[in-house]
Amino acid sequence: MDEKNAHQKLLKFMENEYKGEDIRFCSAYLFGDSKFIEKHRLLADEFNKRAIIQRPNIIYVRCDVDLMINGINLKELTQKLTLAAFFGGRIETLKVSKATVVISENLSFFMSANPNNAIFLYNKGFHLTKQITAFVKRLPYEKLIFFGDADANGIAIYNSFKENFKDIEFYPDFETIEFVMENFYDKLPALNNTDNLNFNHLEDVFEYLKMKNKKIEQEFLQVLFAKGGLKKPLWIG
Repeated sequence: MDEKNAHQKLLKFMENEYKGEDIRFCSAYLFGDSKFIEKHRLLADEFNKRAIIQRPNIIYVRCDVDLMINGINLKELTQKLTLAAFFGGRIETLKVSKATVVISENLSFFMSANPNNAIFLYNKGFHLTKQITAFVKRLPYEKLIFFGDADANGIAIYNSFKENFKDIEFYPDFETIEFVMENFYDKLPALNNTDNLNFNHLEDVFEYLKMKNKKIEQEFLQVLFAKGGLKKPLWIG
């Protein structure tokens, strides 16, 4: 099925049948493939736009600042258990020290890097975008950053967050992307499947990536941090 017809099928389902099922259930139900929607950015964006936020999705947090949810300090849980998790739809009380909030696209960085006066949130690709958006709206942050892959998917997720947070920043920024391209070009994977993609934000970054035909994965930046090939941002301990 082509993307246009798949989009129409998804729209009809969301308007008439959808009752809060998760993205993979809906994908399997509609297309016989649990990851079909995720593989098509148009479909994924449409689903996330219309998904029911009240469904109790787990939000994953690591922080080194006091973050009290329902009387429990997630900073202490991070120290004792490496991370904390909670149902986003069941927050009754919230108190937090102002800090940098970093939304991570991928699990590797979220689990291995230590926050420095920061709150790390794991977006699970783009699965939790809507739930994290609702949560972050309740946080009095100093700075808000989306740290993702410098590729079509990462830029698309950033654009989704940008609709709600005008001050959100993308990392790696353009300067970092240029540095990595100039110094590690041969180690970077090719950028694929970029036809007919347009973005309202970071279009200059996307055009640069297309020109170079390379993408920069979050995990590769972690390697550079570890080996001293790239200076870590201040929000990484």
